[in-house]
Amino acid sequence: MDAYPKTHLKTAVLLAVALMVVFASLPARESPKMARVPVSLAIKPSETLPVVRSATEPADIPGTTDQLPWRTLKIRNGDSMSTLFSRAGLTPQELHDVMQAGKDVKVLKKILPGKALAVRVDANGNLDTLKYEESALRNLVVTRSGDAFDAYWEMIKPEVLISYVSATITDAEPSLYQAGKKAGLSDAIIMKLANIFQWDISFALDMRNGDSFVLMYEEIYVDGDKVMEGDIIAAQFENMGKTYEAVLYEDANGHKDYYAPDGRSMRKAFLRDPVHFKYVSSRFNMRRLHPIHHRIMPHRGIDYAASKGTPVLASGDGKVTIARQNNTSGKYVVIQHGEQYTTKYLHLSRFGKGIRPGKPVKQGQVIGYVGDTGLATAPHLHYEFLVNGVHRNPRTVALPKADPIPASELARFTRSSRPVLARLNSIVGTTSYAYADQARDSGTFK
Repeated sequence: MDAYPKTHLKTAVLLAVALMVVFASLPARESPKMARVPVSLAIKPSETLPVVRSATEPADIPGTTDQLPWRTLKIRNGDSMSTLFSRAGLTPQELHDVMQAGKDVKVLKKILPGKALAVRVDANGNLDTLKYEESALRNLVVTRSGDAFDAYWEMIKPEVLISYVSATITDAEPSLYQAGKKAGLSDAIIMKLANIFQWDISFALDMRNGDSFVLMYEEIYVDGDKVMEGDIIAAQFENMGKTYEAVLYEDANGHKDYYAPDGRSMRKAFLRDPVHFKYVSSRFNMRRLHPIHHRIMPHRGIDYAASKGTPVLASGDGKVTIARQNNTSGKYVVIQHGEQYTTKYLHLSRFGKGIRPGKPVKQGQVIGYVGDTGLATAPHLHYEFLVNGVHRNPRTVALPKADPIPASELARFTRSSRPVLARLNSIVGTTSYAYADQARDSGTFK
């Protein structure tokens, strides 16, 4: 450096300083950044909250800032909300506050074994959110709001598939139940099918080899899993050479019922059989040999043999005129149906809840239970049917019909039922399958 000319050295220093000033004055190069788009977490009043599959796999509640972990408590026999809160380490005060969250939380007083309660707590161990699956299609959600809780129902939108099934009564499957089970139907769907045709067919007495049925019904799916069965949409039953058809119809007021293709109601004013029975132990016979007195005495009704405690149903709408006990009839009920019809139910083990003289009853309401009180050799229901005070055979008497489709709705009914019945009639043999009906927004044809 000593040998280097001072003028050159000065020049080099000045250049270095100038370069530093130039670089310092240049704009800094920005590093690339992710674009930020504002996202509103607010939920409009018209929007619904996202749904979850079940209380055992709860989703995060919208709007919750902390993603708190869920804890699922399986409900066992004898459990109450108090025992579940204790098991979760929650306080009685928190349970009290939850139960003050409005009328919707009343369902928590009737929690069912086998279901689950899901809870999550905050960092301080306080309850933040509770979820109870009341059914496959709706959950009760309770969330903390300051020192209190808010509750709402979370409705789950399912996928509805329509399943077709046909079956035949055979020597191997001689009953509706056996044929239905062989075809893969559940007990619930078999019972619904029997209820549709119960006014026209006695499924304990009228089944014959070769009788057949076909039906289309809803299967309800959530996230690809079948969770329940819905309504029977339409059904056909061939019984002893006669064909019965029924289709579900929802009227303009939202009332659903089953009707024949011409609009006649499948209902009758009276049930043909007011009890689910094993067999008829004694028929209507005006010259029957009495099993106890051993002499010819009129048998003015039908004896349905059934297990003790089997529910006995009111065969039609009416008013209870007698509900008492004597040595011959045991515990018995008499119902008056308008001015013309009377029904009697004898040898009950006990009366139904609230059944007393003057009590109005609806068709299908439980009025008592099968027993063997009075002069009875075994548990059974003795059932009598009177028209204008005269005993008639309950199995053969012509039953008054319910009201048909109103004339004002007949065209609407025809438009909606015709394609459904066409689908039903297209089923041949024992084919059964399911398809997704894209044209349906809900589970009922309208």
